[in-house]
Amino acid sequence: MGAEYKVISKWWCVTARQKARKIENHLNAMSAEGWEFAGLESVTVLGIDIGFYLVLRRLSQSST
Repeated sequence: MGAEYKVISKWWCVTARQKARKIENHLNAMSAEGWEFAGLESVTVLGIDIGFYLVLRRLSQSST
């Protein structure tokens, strides 16, 4: 049994509240399809936090 990974990127998050809301919305939507949180990486430009990469994982049910 292997794992599948999905990366979601969002840019131009103006406030921390907006960033948190976007992350929460993605996690809520994707968890219904069996995805779980695997990692989060902030995107910065010149020291300014402008977005994120959200990494999700789910176990694949394919037989090999």
